[in-house]
Amino acid sequence: MSDDHKTNRIAAGLVFIIAFGVYLKTMAPTTSFWDCGEFIATSYTLGVPHPPGAPLFILLGRLFTFLPIWEEVARRVNLISVLSSALTVLLTYLITVRLIKLWKGKLDTVSDRVTTYVGGAVAALSLAFSHTFWFNAVEAEVYAPSMLLTSLGIWLALLWMEKHQLPKGNRLLLFVVYLFGLGGGVHLLCWLTIPTILMLIVFTDTNPLKNGRLWLAVPVLFLLGYSTYYVLMVRAGLDPTINENDPATWESFKYFLQRKQYGEESTLLSMLDRRADFWGYQVWNMYLKYFFQQFPLTLVSWIATFRAATGNTPLLVKIPLIPLALGFGGMILQWRKDPKRLLAFLMLFVIMGFGLVVYLNMPDPQPRERDYVFVGAFWTFALWIGIGATGLLDLLKEKIRERAEYTENERTSWAVLAGSVALLIMPAYLLAANYHSHDRTDNFIAHDYGYNMLMSCEPNAILFTNGDNDTFPLWFLQEVKGIRKDVRVVNLSLLNTKWYIKQLRDYEPKLPIHMTDRFIDEKLGGGLPWPSEEMTAAGITWKLAGCGTYQARQGDTVRTIRYFRTQDLMVIRIIQQNQWNQPIYFAVTVSRENKIGLKDYLRMEGMVYRLVQTEGENQLDLERTRHNLFEVYQYRGIKDPKVYKDKNTSKLLINYRAPFFQLGLAYQQQGKMDLAFETMKRCEEKMKLSWQGYYTIVQMAHKAGRNEEGLNYLRKAVALEAEQNPENLMSFAYYANALGAPDEAIRLYRKVAQLDPASPKPYYPMAALLEKQEDYAGALAAIERLVRFYPKEKRFKQEMEALKKKVDMVEAKADSQ
Repeated sequence: MSDDHKTNRIAAGLVFIIAFGVYLKTMAPTTSFWDCGEFIATSYTLGVPHPPGAPLFILLGRLFTFLPIWEEVARRVNLISVLSSALTVLLTYLITVRLIKLWKGKLDTVSDRVTTYVGGAVAALSLAFSHTFWFNAVEAEVYAPSMLLTSLGIWLALLWMEKHQLPKGNRLLLFVVYLFGLGGGVHLLCWLTIPTILMLIVFTDTNPLKNGRLWLAVPVLFLLGYSTYYVLMVRAGLDPTINENDPATWESFKYFLQRKQYGEESTLLSMLDRRADFWGYQVWNMYLKYFFQQFPLTLVSWIATFRAATGNTPLLVKIPLIPLALGFGGMILQWRKDPKRLLAFLMLFVIMGFGLVVYLNMPDPQPRERDYVFVGAFWTFALWIGIGATGLLDLLKEKIRERAEYTENERTSWAVLAGSVALLIMPAYLLAANYHSHDRTDNFIAHDYGYNMLMSCEPNAILFTNGDNDTFPLWFLQEVKGIRKDVRVVNLSLLNTKWYIKQLRDYEPKLPIHMTDRFIDEKLGGGLPWPSEEMTAAGITWKLAGCGTYQARQGDTVRTIRYFRTQDLMVIRIIQQNQWNQPIYFAVTVSRENKIGLKDYLRMEGMVYRLVQTEGENQLDLERTRHNLFEVYQYRGIKDPKVYKDKNTSKLLINYRAPFFQLGLAYQQQGKMDLAFETMKRCEEKMKLSWQGYYTIVQMAHKAGRNEEGLNYLRKAVALEAEQNPENLMSFAYYANALGAPDEAIRLYRKVAQLDPASPKPYYPMAALLEKQEDYAGALAAIERLVRFYPKEKRFKQEMEALKKKVDMVEAKADSQ
């Protein structure tokens, strides 16, 4: 083996080891939010996840659950993403080096090898520690193995370019076909590389495209790889606990593959009718925002304003100019040196970026940020970053050769070494910049969120949940860890589908749904207008709210028509046919709209609301809520600053604070101030609070006579109130004095006077405190400022004259001494 190959392999091995080590260290220890819980649960049980199913991932996941490592099954399934991502980083290195060699040819000198291999390392490690790729690498999701198949397909195509003249060279292309068949069983992302691979073939040798025998083998190999989907049909027929869409028949299997659960409209036809502003939202606030967030080397940057995909919240993003310059510089260099390959990869970049923007046509707003959709485009740009790094080193080498007076080796080696170190600092910087936000080491938040919801319920309960994040962690706990399998989790979104209703009726634990298949298939459906404003079921009568709405126009008049969705009808039917035999709960995450007006019949018991027969506003079971909050729930990582909480997690954590605050207020209303304070103190111990939360604790501490503790919380509230709003500071000052800290109160009043010179509010209470401390001069100064605001107010003038006399007395006494 030549020195060139040895060096290349060592560099490739180091890149893989670094990426694998970082991913393994930062891997999630259990399930995460969104689809992870579902994929882990279906891997463990060989179930059927949401369309289009990912059967190959499920089979791999099942194999990984048998690994004799770690007690936690979720960690074993998460390892799929860790290993897949590290292998993708390795392939990224190899692809970048191969692309550079296409125009450099044989690397004869040490400096040529170093510049080439450093470029490959910069590309691979920049990808490894980029935002989206790293996020996907440490949790049980399909995007990491999908990127592995994508990069493997590209690498095999480049390898074929080198070996296409060999007698069996075309077998590499056949293997790519089989690979993409397998890829369909993970995610369809790898199929988007087909145009690029075809361009590489056309630019190299068109003979394979004219080979009839080769074309005959293509569908056979593709279908052989795609045959993993047959596993879903087989497993669906065996009724696994998680069996989405129940694709056990050809008709239901076709429905499953077409993803009709998410709507009947053709994606291709929908491209003609944009669901949101194309440039403003879909391109700028979705794709380009994510693109600029990937490589946060922001030493040289400029700031642009975007907005969240989930709403109108503005978002400032630092656009990193150094990675962008390297990437676009690499693109230009490849165009100059190897324009055909540039066109092929530019096609890939466009398809996986702007092409997906056009095709997916995502509506505004989205339930979550969708950066993972475009990870293929980010991967392609990382290749150009590496090529740009090599180009920069080659340029540096040539400049040094022209000006230096040393020998050939001396002229190049030091320049290349220094430049290489400088360029490798970039991925090191990305590692440091993204480490905290991508480190899941002690992140048990999703696990405990699901655990706490399940443990809130009485035995054999029915629990209505809202969507992915309050459903999939629960499925994971029930199916993988066997926790509270007596609780029937009912996802309101899936409750609009007929297959799910049948499973709730037939699968243990069964629900009282007394409907035949024929009735469900033919009669059950949404769109039924409300018969009246009131509804009666199981002996309770309530005023309907929420449900579905549409605008009906009659001439110039527009009326809002409310109608039942299938989920609304099923909630009512389950309540009616249950007849209070099993406790029914709604998760705190269920929106008011989805509670269809039942809020006055719901009683909080922690993270859940229990349906009760007594009507009342803001009902709370004090004993059970306290028991859950203090003795049952787990709060691992919630307050730990080392555990990163993204916006979605932070939003979900509000649902923990709500029952604490409700319980504290309930104790306060009963006059049990010690219990109210202890409740809020427990809340502060378990989770991070805003200044408003600390202020609430301060109020309860004051009423409970816990002055010293109240002052500590007040100081935290003051520190967190970043806006320095004068009204808030006035309230803080009042409680500082009430809790026995007049000096802090005076300081806060003076701060208000400084922030809002036009306000008279701080001067009177400040004067009163200063007078009480016998600082008559300070009190007089405050009252004099107040009199300027109210020159006709006699009371203030009288107090000013009285203070002047006290000041004169103090001065006279001082003079006599």
